[in-house]
Amino acid sequence: MPAALGRRFTYVSLLLLGGVGTMPAQSVGAEPLRKTDLVRLLSVGTLGPGELAALVRRTCVSFAPTSRDRADLAALGADSAVLREIDQCARRGALVRAGPRAAAVRPRAPPVRRPQADTVKRVAAAPAGAVRGEPRGVPRLPLSAARTGFVLGGGQRGSVGTRPMVPVVFQVRDTSGAPVVGEAVTVSVTNGQLGAPRAVTDSAGSVRVDLTLGPKAGLTIVRATVRAMEREATLYAQPGAPARLLLRCGDTLVEGRISLTTHVPAVFHVAGQDAFGNAVPVSQVEAATGDKTVLRVALAGGDSLGGVVRVTPGQPGSTSLVIVSSGQREDFTAVVWQTRHSGAACP
Repeated sequence: MPAALGRRFTYVSLLLLGGVGTMPAQSVGAEPLRKTDLVRLLSVGTLGPGELAALVRRTCVSFAPTSRDRADLAALGADSAVLREIDQCARRGALVRAGPRAAAVRPRAPPVRRPQADTVKRVAAAPAGAVRGEPRGVPRLPLSAARTGFVLGGGQRGSVGTRPMVPVVFQVRDTSGAPVVGEAVTVSVTNGQLGAPRAVTDSAGSVRVDLTLGPKAGLTIVRATVRAMEREATLYAQPGAPARLLLRCGDTLVEGRISLTTHVPAVFHVAGQDAFGNAVPVSQVEAATGDKTVLRVALAGGDSLGGVVRVTPGQPGSTSLVIVSSGQREDFTAVVWQTRHSGAACP
């Protein structure tokens, strides 16, 4: 036997005796190769095509190859030389069933279940680490304090009752910088609503927070907790569109009825209110009365404080006062009294 071929055969023997991947120990030349042995050798990729063909030629195989077997092995990378050596084993009648292995000094490896055809395809598509089998119970790496936190969506503004325009994303990474997949994350919020308080990180180590802002205008603070680590993101909830108008006379909120005194002007401030009760400033205001002899609108507009309506009472009586702004309308009843002592409430 040539020296180079002898060295190569010895190297193959050592690999097989040492258990390549998850392959049971075997003595080359003593037992023919099973289909599972060929699958693992092709998946691990330690032997080149020529070396694998030489190994098949020396040991032969223990199974009669079918067309499905040939297709499976070819899908795993077996070239024409390997397949030819397998066919020659069948032609020369050298196929034998592998018998029980002789007792060895080293403990016997557990039996390996022969894979079905669909299993072979999954092995071909899986990475080498998955084929060899990852050890269970490996301790998880610590989380990176610098790389774990909210990576998107913090600091943005949005109307109460709506979802942020940019999604809020929390990412988990370990001290090696790799994303942590399948990690449980607990989420809580102040001044907001969550779609779910718990989530699991995806393949990128990320969790997307299902958040609705509000109901109060102001800060919305989202907290995410993973293991013993907590991180926060701050968003800003703004008032929504006006849903109604508020009319104030001084510090008094007018509710439906206004009492005035003849010939004593009164100034009203107009503000909006959204569906959640948040104040919404308005700048453009229109006003009208039902009877100008009882009450006349002297000014309707806006200033730095919001909308302003100035009215001048005339003769005693009762009429309507209509305020319109930001697509909303409010109707009030204005009663003009002869003297202040008669019940006037708004100077």
